[in-house]
Amino acid sequence: MEAIASGFRKTKSHVTLFIVLLTLVLGLSPMKSIAQPAVIESGMTPNQTNWFFESPLEKVNKQVKFFMKVQRQGNLSQYGTFDYYFKVQVLRPDGSEVWNQRYGFDEQGYSEQIFTLPALFWERSADRTNLSYGNWKIRMAMDEKDSKKEVYVKEFVLNFSDGRSSVQTTSVGSNVNSANPFPVVPFKYQQWQLKGWGVGVFDEVSVGSDSYDKEIKVLQCSNTFRVNEVTGAWNTGHKFGVWLTGPLAATYKNNNNNPLYLFGYILHRPDGEADGANPNYRQSSYCNNPGTVAFPFDLRKPGKYQIEFFLRERDKNSWEEGSWIRIGSFDFLLTE
Repeated sequence: MEAIASGFRKTKSHVTLFIVLLTLVLGLSPMKSIAQPAVIESGMTPNQTNWFFESPLEKVNKQVKFFMKVQRQGNLSQYGTFDYYFKVQVLRPDGSEVWNQRYGFDEQGYSEQIFTLPALFWERSADRTNLSYGNWKIRMAMDEKDSKKEVYVKEFVLNFSDGRSSVQTTSVGSNVNSANPFPVVPFKYQQWQLKGWGVGVFDEVSVGSDSYDKEIKVLQCSNTFRVNEVTGAWNTGHKFGVWLTGPLAATYKNNNNNPLYLFGYILHRPDGEADGANPNYRQSSYCNNPGTVAFPFDLRKPGKYQIEFFLRERDKNSWEEGSWIRIGSFDFLLTE
């Protein structure tokens, strides 16, 4: 009996030792972790945030691609599959969901979904006789195959409005908005003459295939804005800044058929700082068709601002102050 008991004790001791050694081995061995895939790139193209309904829709429709590229290497399951999906959702302004689909990634870790906008908003409106105008949301997510847990999310807020309504938006062209509090000063240089200017909330809408074929639609113009009005415009996909309007861009082209003039500004801030004071690094842009150039910028500090506009011939070799021609200036106020 004593021999049996001794053998049992030795066997038990060996088992205990084996368990301890196994635990140590497992604890010290590098375990293969399931790493979350790195998102290399994601976005939409073209990156247009404001969409206007006009009839026929073919006049304004565009194919818009929402895409995501992720790192696949080291993220395959034991069966050689990729355990993540590319999910796309579309939500109306009231939050109701009208699209929720999951797509696989290809061998390069790429996936995409193409929508036709603004036809999608028209088709998915709750009532086509009373379209769901407002801010639509398109969500892109990477989620786990089985749990459907989202591990990466990117959202786009796209404004859908009635382009046929002159009440909602005012096109800036040769006609100056009568509500604009900034009277036009006399200014003319060669083929270019000032027709209007202002500060406020606006949209830039593509109206042609050329990069200069954009139209500025002013949503709000005033000589006084609150900080929350500016941030609210950004959050709803609009822009805040200044603009000036002249003749059609086609009327002033150089020998290479390029826009003859550049436009720039100096923004004098309440703290004494001046954006664009250095003429060599002054923010500049070509005039969009039909004849308006706009400069969006960041305003978060209250106080009195002054904007100075300048014109410059693009073919001049020098970028010194003498190459810029001052158009004029006006003041506006930003309050709490």
